[in-house]
Amino acid sequence: MNDFSVYARLGASEPRHCASTRYPWSVAIFAARETPEELLATIDAIAQAATEPTVIDVMVNGNPGLAAEITALSATMSPPEDSVCLRVWSLALGGKAHAWNQYLHFVWPGTETAFFVDGYARPRPDAFRLLAAAMSSAPRSLAGTGIPSSGKSAQRAREELLRDGGLQGNFFAIKQSAMHALRDSNFELPLGLYGFDSLLGAVLAFGLDPSKHPWSVKEFILVHPDVTWTVDEKKWWRYSTVKTHFKRILNNALRVLVVQATKNFLAQRKLPPEQLPRTVEDFVLDWVKRCPDEARKTLWKSPLCRLALAKLREPRDWSAAEQAPAMLYASSSAT
Repeated sequence: MNDFSVYARLGASEPRHCASTRYPWSVAIFAARETPEELLATIDAIAQAATEPTVIDVMVNGNPGLAAEITALSATMSPPEDSVCLRVWSLALGGKAHAWNQYLHFVWPGTETAFFVDGYARPRPDAFRLLAAAMSSAPRSLAGTGIPSSGKSAQRAREELLRDGGLQGNFFAIKQSAMHALRDSNFELPLGLYGFDSLLGAVLAFGLDPSKHPWSVKEFILVHPDVTWTVDEKKWWRYSTVKTHFKRILNNALRVLVVQATKNFLAQRKLPPEQLPRTVEDFVLDWVKRCPDEARKTLWKSPLCRLALAKLREPRDWSAAEQAPAMLYASSSAT
């Protein structure tokens, strides 16, 4: 029997403390639609780049098959270095925002720096070291992010981040103090949120409290020009890639609505982030109700936004969000 099977039986509360203070870094990998090979490549890249003792948590959301496959593969791989603890989690509900909430409240082991990486993004060997050092040298910063170096929109994204600041969802980090503040306030991202880096970035850019701090994105979020990652080139002739592309187009329309709702909630009403609605439906529909003229202007500019709004009005079952994350694997280095 695996030494850590007891934690799986105990549920989500125990693993919060299972990593000792000898781990200054933690990395949450959010995975859902990656292939096992793609996800393993990301895990390997992170393990190789972990120059400090690190807890790597693979958060597989809404894909029990992938969670089982990566667990089986992890169990047959050579054990990671003693300085690296690898854990694999399965979440019943799909969605990156839900996975982030679960990580914050139940999985994060309280490390000095918490890194967040998408399952298909492979950080460069110096990415963690550079970002952690830069954040440490910027005492007012709450978070840090890198800039993309591959993909069709990489150049534009790089220019925007360096010019305007922001948070890049593929790879970013949050300081221990900010993680504790978010957890202690019971902050949660709305379920069903797509591209949650826009909303989380806004919360951070207001210093976690828009009633006390003015918007100061470059002060609170450090953008490092030399921190980056790589992604595989998409094979556009595959049906799965085309299907994902069109889904992303609709999700980007949803992101436009979320940005408007975020401006109203944080910048205009200056409400505490912990009072965010539970679901993206409630978040966006409340904005539409409160700001009908602004909503009409936004919808008029984009027919896809009208389609995204119509989908939000369809009933959805969120009951799976109540299930605690299940830990399927933990390397022996976690003792």
